[in-house]
Amino acid sequence: MARNRQSGGELVHERPAWIIPALVILAVLAFSSFFLYHYFGPTPGELLGHAPRASADTRKVEAVVGGTRFLIPENYTRYPSQRTGGAQPQVDMHALLPDFSPYTPEHQAEFADNSPEASVVFFTLHAGPAMLPAERRLKDVYSKYLVSPTPEKDETGLKKFSFRDDSGYKDQDLLIGTDADGRLVLLTCQRKTPLVESPNCTRTLLLTQNLALTYRYKRSHLAEWQRIDELMVRIVTSFEAPGLPNDLEGTITD
Repeated sequence: MARNRQSGGELVHERPAWIIPALVILAVLAFSSFFLYHYFGPTPGELLGHAPRASADTRKVEAVVGGTRFLIPENYTRYPSQRTGGAQPQVDMHALLPDFSPYTPEHQAEFADNSPEASVVFFTLHAGPAMLPAERRLKDVYSKYLVSPTPEKDETGLKKFSFRDDSGYKDQDLLIGTDADGRLVLLTCQRKTPLVESPNCTRTLLLTQNLALTYRYKRSHLAEWQRIDELMVRIVTSFEAPGLPNDLEGTITD
């Protein structure tokens, strides 16, 4: 407790000797707490469910994307915020080649792998009312930036075009083919460079007028493009559920 005493005609206000050490200890504790939270605590994205976090739960999440209803096993989804069900602008998922198996803790290392030979596939269902069909993208967008309109021979059976170095697609190739349903396949594939050590190949296709599917995998698997494409479309189709309910159910258990 602080005390007052008279000294030389002046009133001296004395404070306990422990106050300064206590303030120093509190400052150290506050700084340590801030340091630990900054480096080891959850980020705002993690708290809101906007950071990737795999789940091994097999419950099905009901989601409506682009007017289409899906029942998606939770262990395919990547973001907690998209597991609440209801209308979603997009749902991000992942699986492992060769058979598109979902996440399990035993395969954590494979899902986290980003090496050139990684077997993880990332795919997204998203509302796509402004998405151009493949034919329009080829004619109106990609064709303007090709080195040559004449394709090179590619061992995958696809037609291969290179993008100009002065374009936004620098260090990428365009590979063109036809899928099992006769649709035009446009695959944009990164080349290996000092900045891109683990290149990907990406395809976006329209499933309906308002729904698009985008998926990517490592370029080292490009020789399997046709099989990957068929399995990709098949598994997304298997998630589709007919009809739109009056009240979305969110996460459900079958």
